[in-house]
Amino acid sequence: MNSGSNTKTILFWFSIILLGIMLWKLVSNKGPSADSVSYSDFLQLVGKNEIPDARIYLEPNSVTVNAARRNSQRHVATTLSYGDLQDLKERLIDSGAKVEYANQRSGDWVLLLLNGMPLLLLVGFCLFLMRQMRSRGAQALATRGPGVRFGLGYDLHRLDAGRPFIVGGVEIPFDKGPLGHSDGDVLAHAICDAVLGAAGAGDIGTLFPDTDPQWKGVSSLIFLEQLAKVLQDRKQSIGYIDAVVITEKPKLGPHFAAMKATLAKSLKIKPEQISLKAKTNEGVDAIGRGEAIAAHVVATLVSC
Repeated sequence: MNSGSNTKTILFWFSIILLGIMLWKLVSNKGPSADSVSYSDFLQLVGKNEIPDARIYLEPNSVTVNAARRNSQRHVATTLSYGDLQDLKERLIDSGAKVEYANQRSGDWVLLLLNGMPLLLLVGFCLFLMRQMRSRGAQALATRGPGVRFGLGYDLHRLDAGRPFIVGGVEIPFDKGPLGHSDGDVLAHAICDAVLGAAGAGDIGTLFPDTDPQWKGVSSLIFLEQLAKVLQDRKQSIGYIDAVVITEKPKLGPHFAAMKATLAKSLKIKPEQISLKAKTNEGVDAIGRGEAIAAHVVATLVSC
């Protein structure tokens, strides 16, 4: 994931958290609800000293009063005419209630719009981020998914006394070597299978069968050179080769640089596109007893 995607993800979750905080504040700041009562019932509450304070809203055609009830969490609200306002004010003052005038109230739809606008903007921003993230993901799948392919290759050969020990196109001094129809280069063979598998072009046994005398005793680098034509026909190229060779002896690490250079030349890629590793089998089975050598390879192909 690139830095742009990380930034969008952070902004998205920050917006979600902010949205939750705003929702909580809207709910927690609603204040006590008001019960609507008739003007006559409101006057009775005033007469019983149940109204400790009242807020009067002067509206164009009427007067609205919102008042707290003594010893209660709930408010009451009533509507009266301007003709009754002076009488109500005197009754409230006589009962000891605190009277406060407030500015003309906006319509409910205006209050709803003002209170909800930040929330609507935040929801819109979250939806925008979600759409952007989804479109980026779809674009990445569309542009990268079909254009990248992976292949797995494996090969194993018995080791026979007197045979040249050739791995990765490099001959290494040793008293035994891989036995095969060609030079028995397990690394080159595994690379072939990995690349052919990723390209969907079969395997090394199909293209270069050991029953064909023309391949007897040849260098396996020839097989790698033939891959260029296969990939060209499919408009693909090698992106990376990751390989591990398993043998008890000899040590392969000192020869990796030469192997990479040789393999890269045959594959028409850079040595930096090849990763080589060597492992032993810890004395287990034929490889561990020094009777065989094996290689595992993963190849990545990209569309040209």
